[in-house]
Amino acid sequence: MTVIDKFTNSFGETWYRVDLGNVKGWGPADHFITASSSGIQVGKEAMINSDNVNVRKGATTSYEVIAKLSKGKIVKVIDSFKNKSNELWYRIETGSIKGWVYNELLSPKPEANPAPSAAATVKTVQVDKTAVRRGASDTYKAVAYLVKGQKVAIIDAFKNSKGETWYRVDLGSVRGWVTETAFKPSSLPPAPNTTVATKYVGTKNAALYAGASFQYKVKERLAYNSKVTVLSEYVNSLNQTWVQIKTSTGKTGWTPEYELISSKNDLQYVYAMNNAVIRRGAGANYSVSAYLKVNDQLIVLQELNGWLNVETLGGKRGWIDKSLTSTVSMKRLISPAVQTIDGDQHLIWKKTSNFKLSYSILSSNRLKLSGGFTEVQVPSAKIEGISSIDSSGVITFEPGYTFTIRNYPDKVTIKIIPNGLVGKKIIVDAGHGGKDTGAVGPTGLREKDVNLATALLLKAELEKKGAIVTLTRSTDIFLELQERTAIANASNCDAFISIHADSFSSTSRGTTTYYNTTVNFNGPKSRKLADAIQENMISSMGTYNRGVKEQEFYVNRMNQLPSILVELAFISNPNEEKLLRSTDFRKKAAVGITKGLEEYFTNF
Repeated sequence: MTVIDKFTNSFGETWYRVDLGNVKGWGPADHFITASSSGIQVGKEAMINSDNVNVRKGATTSYEVIAKLSKGKIVKVIDSFKNKSNELWYRIETGSIKGWVYNELLSPKPEANPAPSAAATVKTVQVDKTAVRRGASDTYKAVAYLVKGQKVAIIDAFKNSKGETWYRVDLGSVRGWVTETAFKPSSLPPAPNTTVATKYVGTKNAALYAGASFQYKVKERLAYNSKVTVLSEYVNSLNQTWVQIKTSTGKTGWTPEYELISSKNDLQYVYAMNNAVIRRGAGANYSVSAYLKVNDQLIVLQELNGWLNVETLGGKRGWIDKSLTSTVSMKRLISPAVQTIDGDQHLIWKKTSNFKLSYSILSSNRLKLSGGFTEVQVPSAKIEGISSIDSSGVITFEPGYTFTIRNYPDKVTIKIIPNGLVGKKIIVDAGHGGKDTGAVGPTGLREKDVNLATALLLKAELEKKGAIVTLTRSTDIFLELQERTAIANASNCDAFISIHADSFSSTSRGTTTYYNTTVNFNGPKSRKLADAIQENMISSMGTYNRGVKEQEFYVNRMNQLPSILVELAFISNPNEEKLLRSTDFRKKAAVGITKGLEEYFTNF
């Protein structure tokens, strides 16, 4: 716009006539700023608007930092310069320091209104709440609010074109206009239980200031979730809304509007996306003050030029590029659907990102999903085998049903299966094979042969019970460890059993079952599987019980299925080598493992 005229009226107010191209008109001077960098002028004072602002020797970030200034510091602007990158910088002076500051780190110095004269008339507000406006009409923007009983200084009066009388008031930190009716007692009876508004501190880094700007002294740190009484509001020269409050300690002062809430629902959140960081100011040229993980939840305080001023849940504040945030959580289980895969019913959720998921098995046939997600969408239709699902991730199964769960980068699937071995899909892995003989006993018995013979007997036992069995090898061939787990991970199976014979010394003895929980997603189910099979193997074979142990064997660690590795007996012990050579002992091992699997699939 172009200013084409200027006029000072009888009230001492300066107005500008402006040409907008298609219209000409008048506006109060305090509504205008110069076109040069939002009101910052060489020769005038300005205010540092961010924490730890770098003052440099020259007008680019490549120059040495010679000082750091805190938010609210008032400085004198002595020069300006636009560098080759078209960035505007100001040379500032404060005390003995002279240097250059990037333009976005400076704001115009807040106006300081003089105290009212002793001769000013004082009036008392008679209504519950009234606005202080920029001009003498309801059409003007509110810059502050007054509450009933508040005394204010009247410095002028004006009757507008509607015949309404307005008073100009001086609040010390702001001046504005209030309708005459605000100072007249209401003809209506007072509303019952009318009280001043109460709010709560919704952030962890809030402070009480002496005035409505960051340049003022901090009077008190505001305790998170503490109750405060709202006295009035004020929009300062930076267009920031501040609230005058009384704290629980009895102190009165000002805090930004965004620090206060009526309930948790008032908070606005965003979630960090990949490569999101918090910076010290609203621009990519500012240094990083915190690195974020995907889906870190952030409270939004304010927005400036595509940047969000945020606070982490731990109370860390700074600025984040809005494009690197999402208004919805990146950790959600959404779009639940039921699908039949290979004859089995699956409940499938999509994952909004590849976040880490885990689960635990609770009492009363309950499965608890966990992993820091913020939402689980609940299916709308009834699902056979499941009695309830809640949004926290707890799934309650009907009696007679159990589950197999799989976690993928983009989804999680829960196979809902009836109890018992019938129809269960099981992978039996005979350890070693081909060029890899495994351990060799005192009389030359090879572990690979024991493992394969036992695996074939186990397959027969399981199939008699109605299970569906896949062998990783059915002949004397060599398989890499990753080939064995690839078979499991590509399958729709329910369990993986790897068969081995142990070896150490001639006196070592007994049977051991291994599982993994540190890496294997299905660690909770693997432990239950290991317990059931170890107990039933010992009962069937009559060997010494070496127990169930946590271990990071590759076929357990890199397996996505509930998986175990059994060491039947010690091939290095002459007595146990003799047992391992026996078909009768191998069949007892197969029967024990089968009974263990039957118990595992019967108990939730």
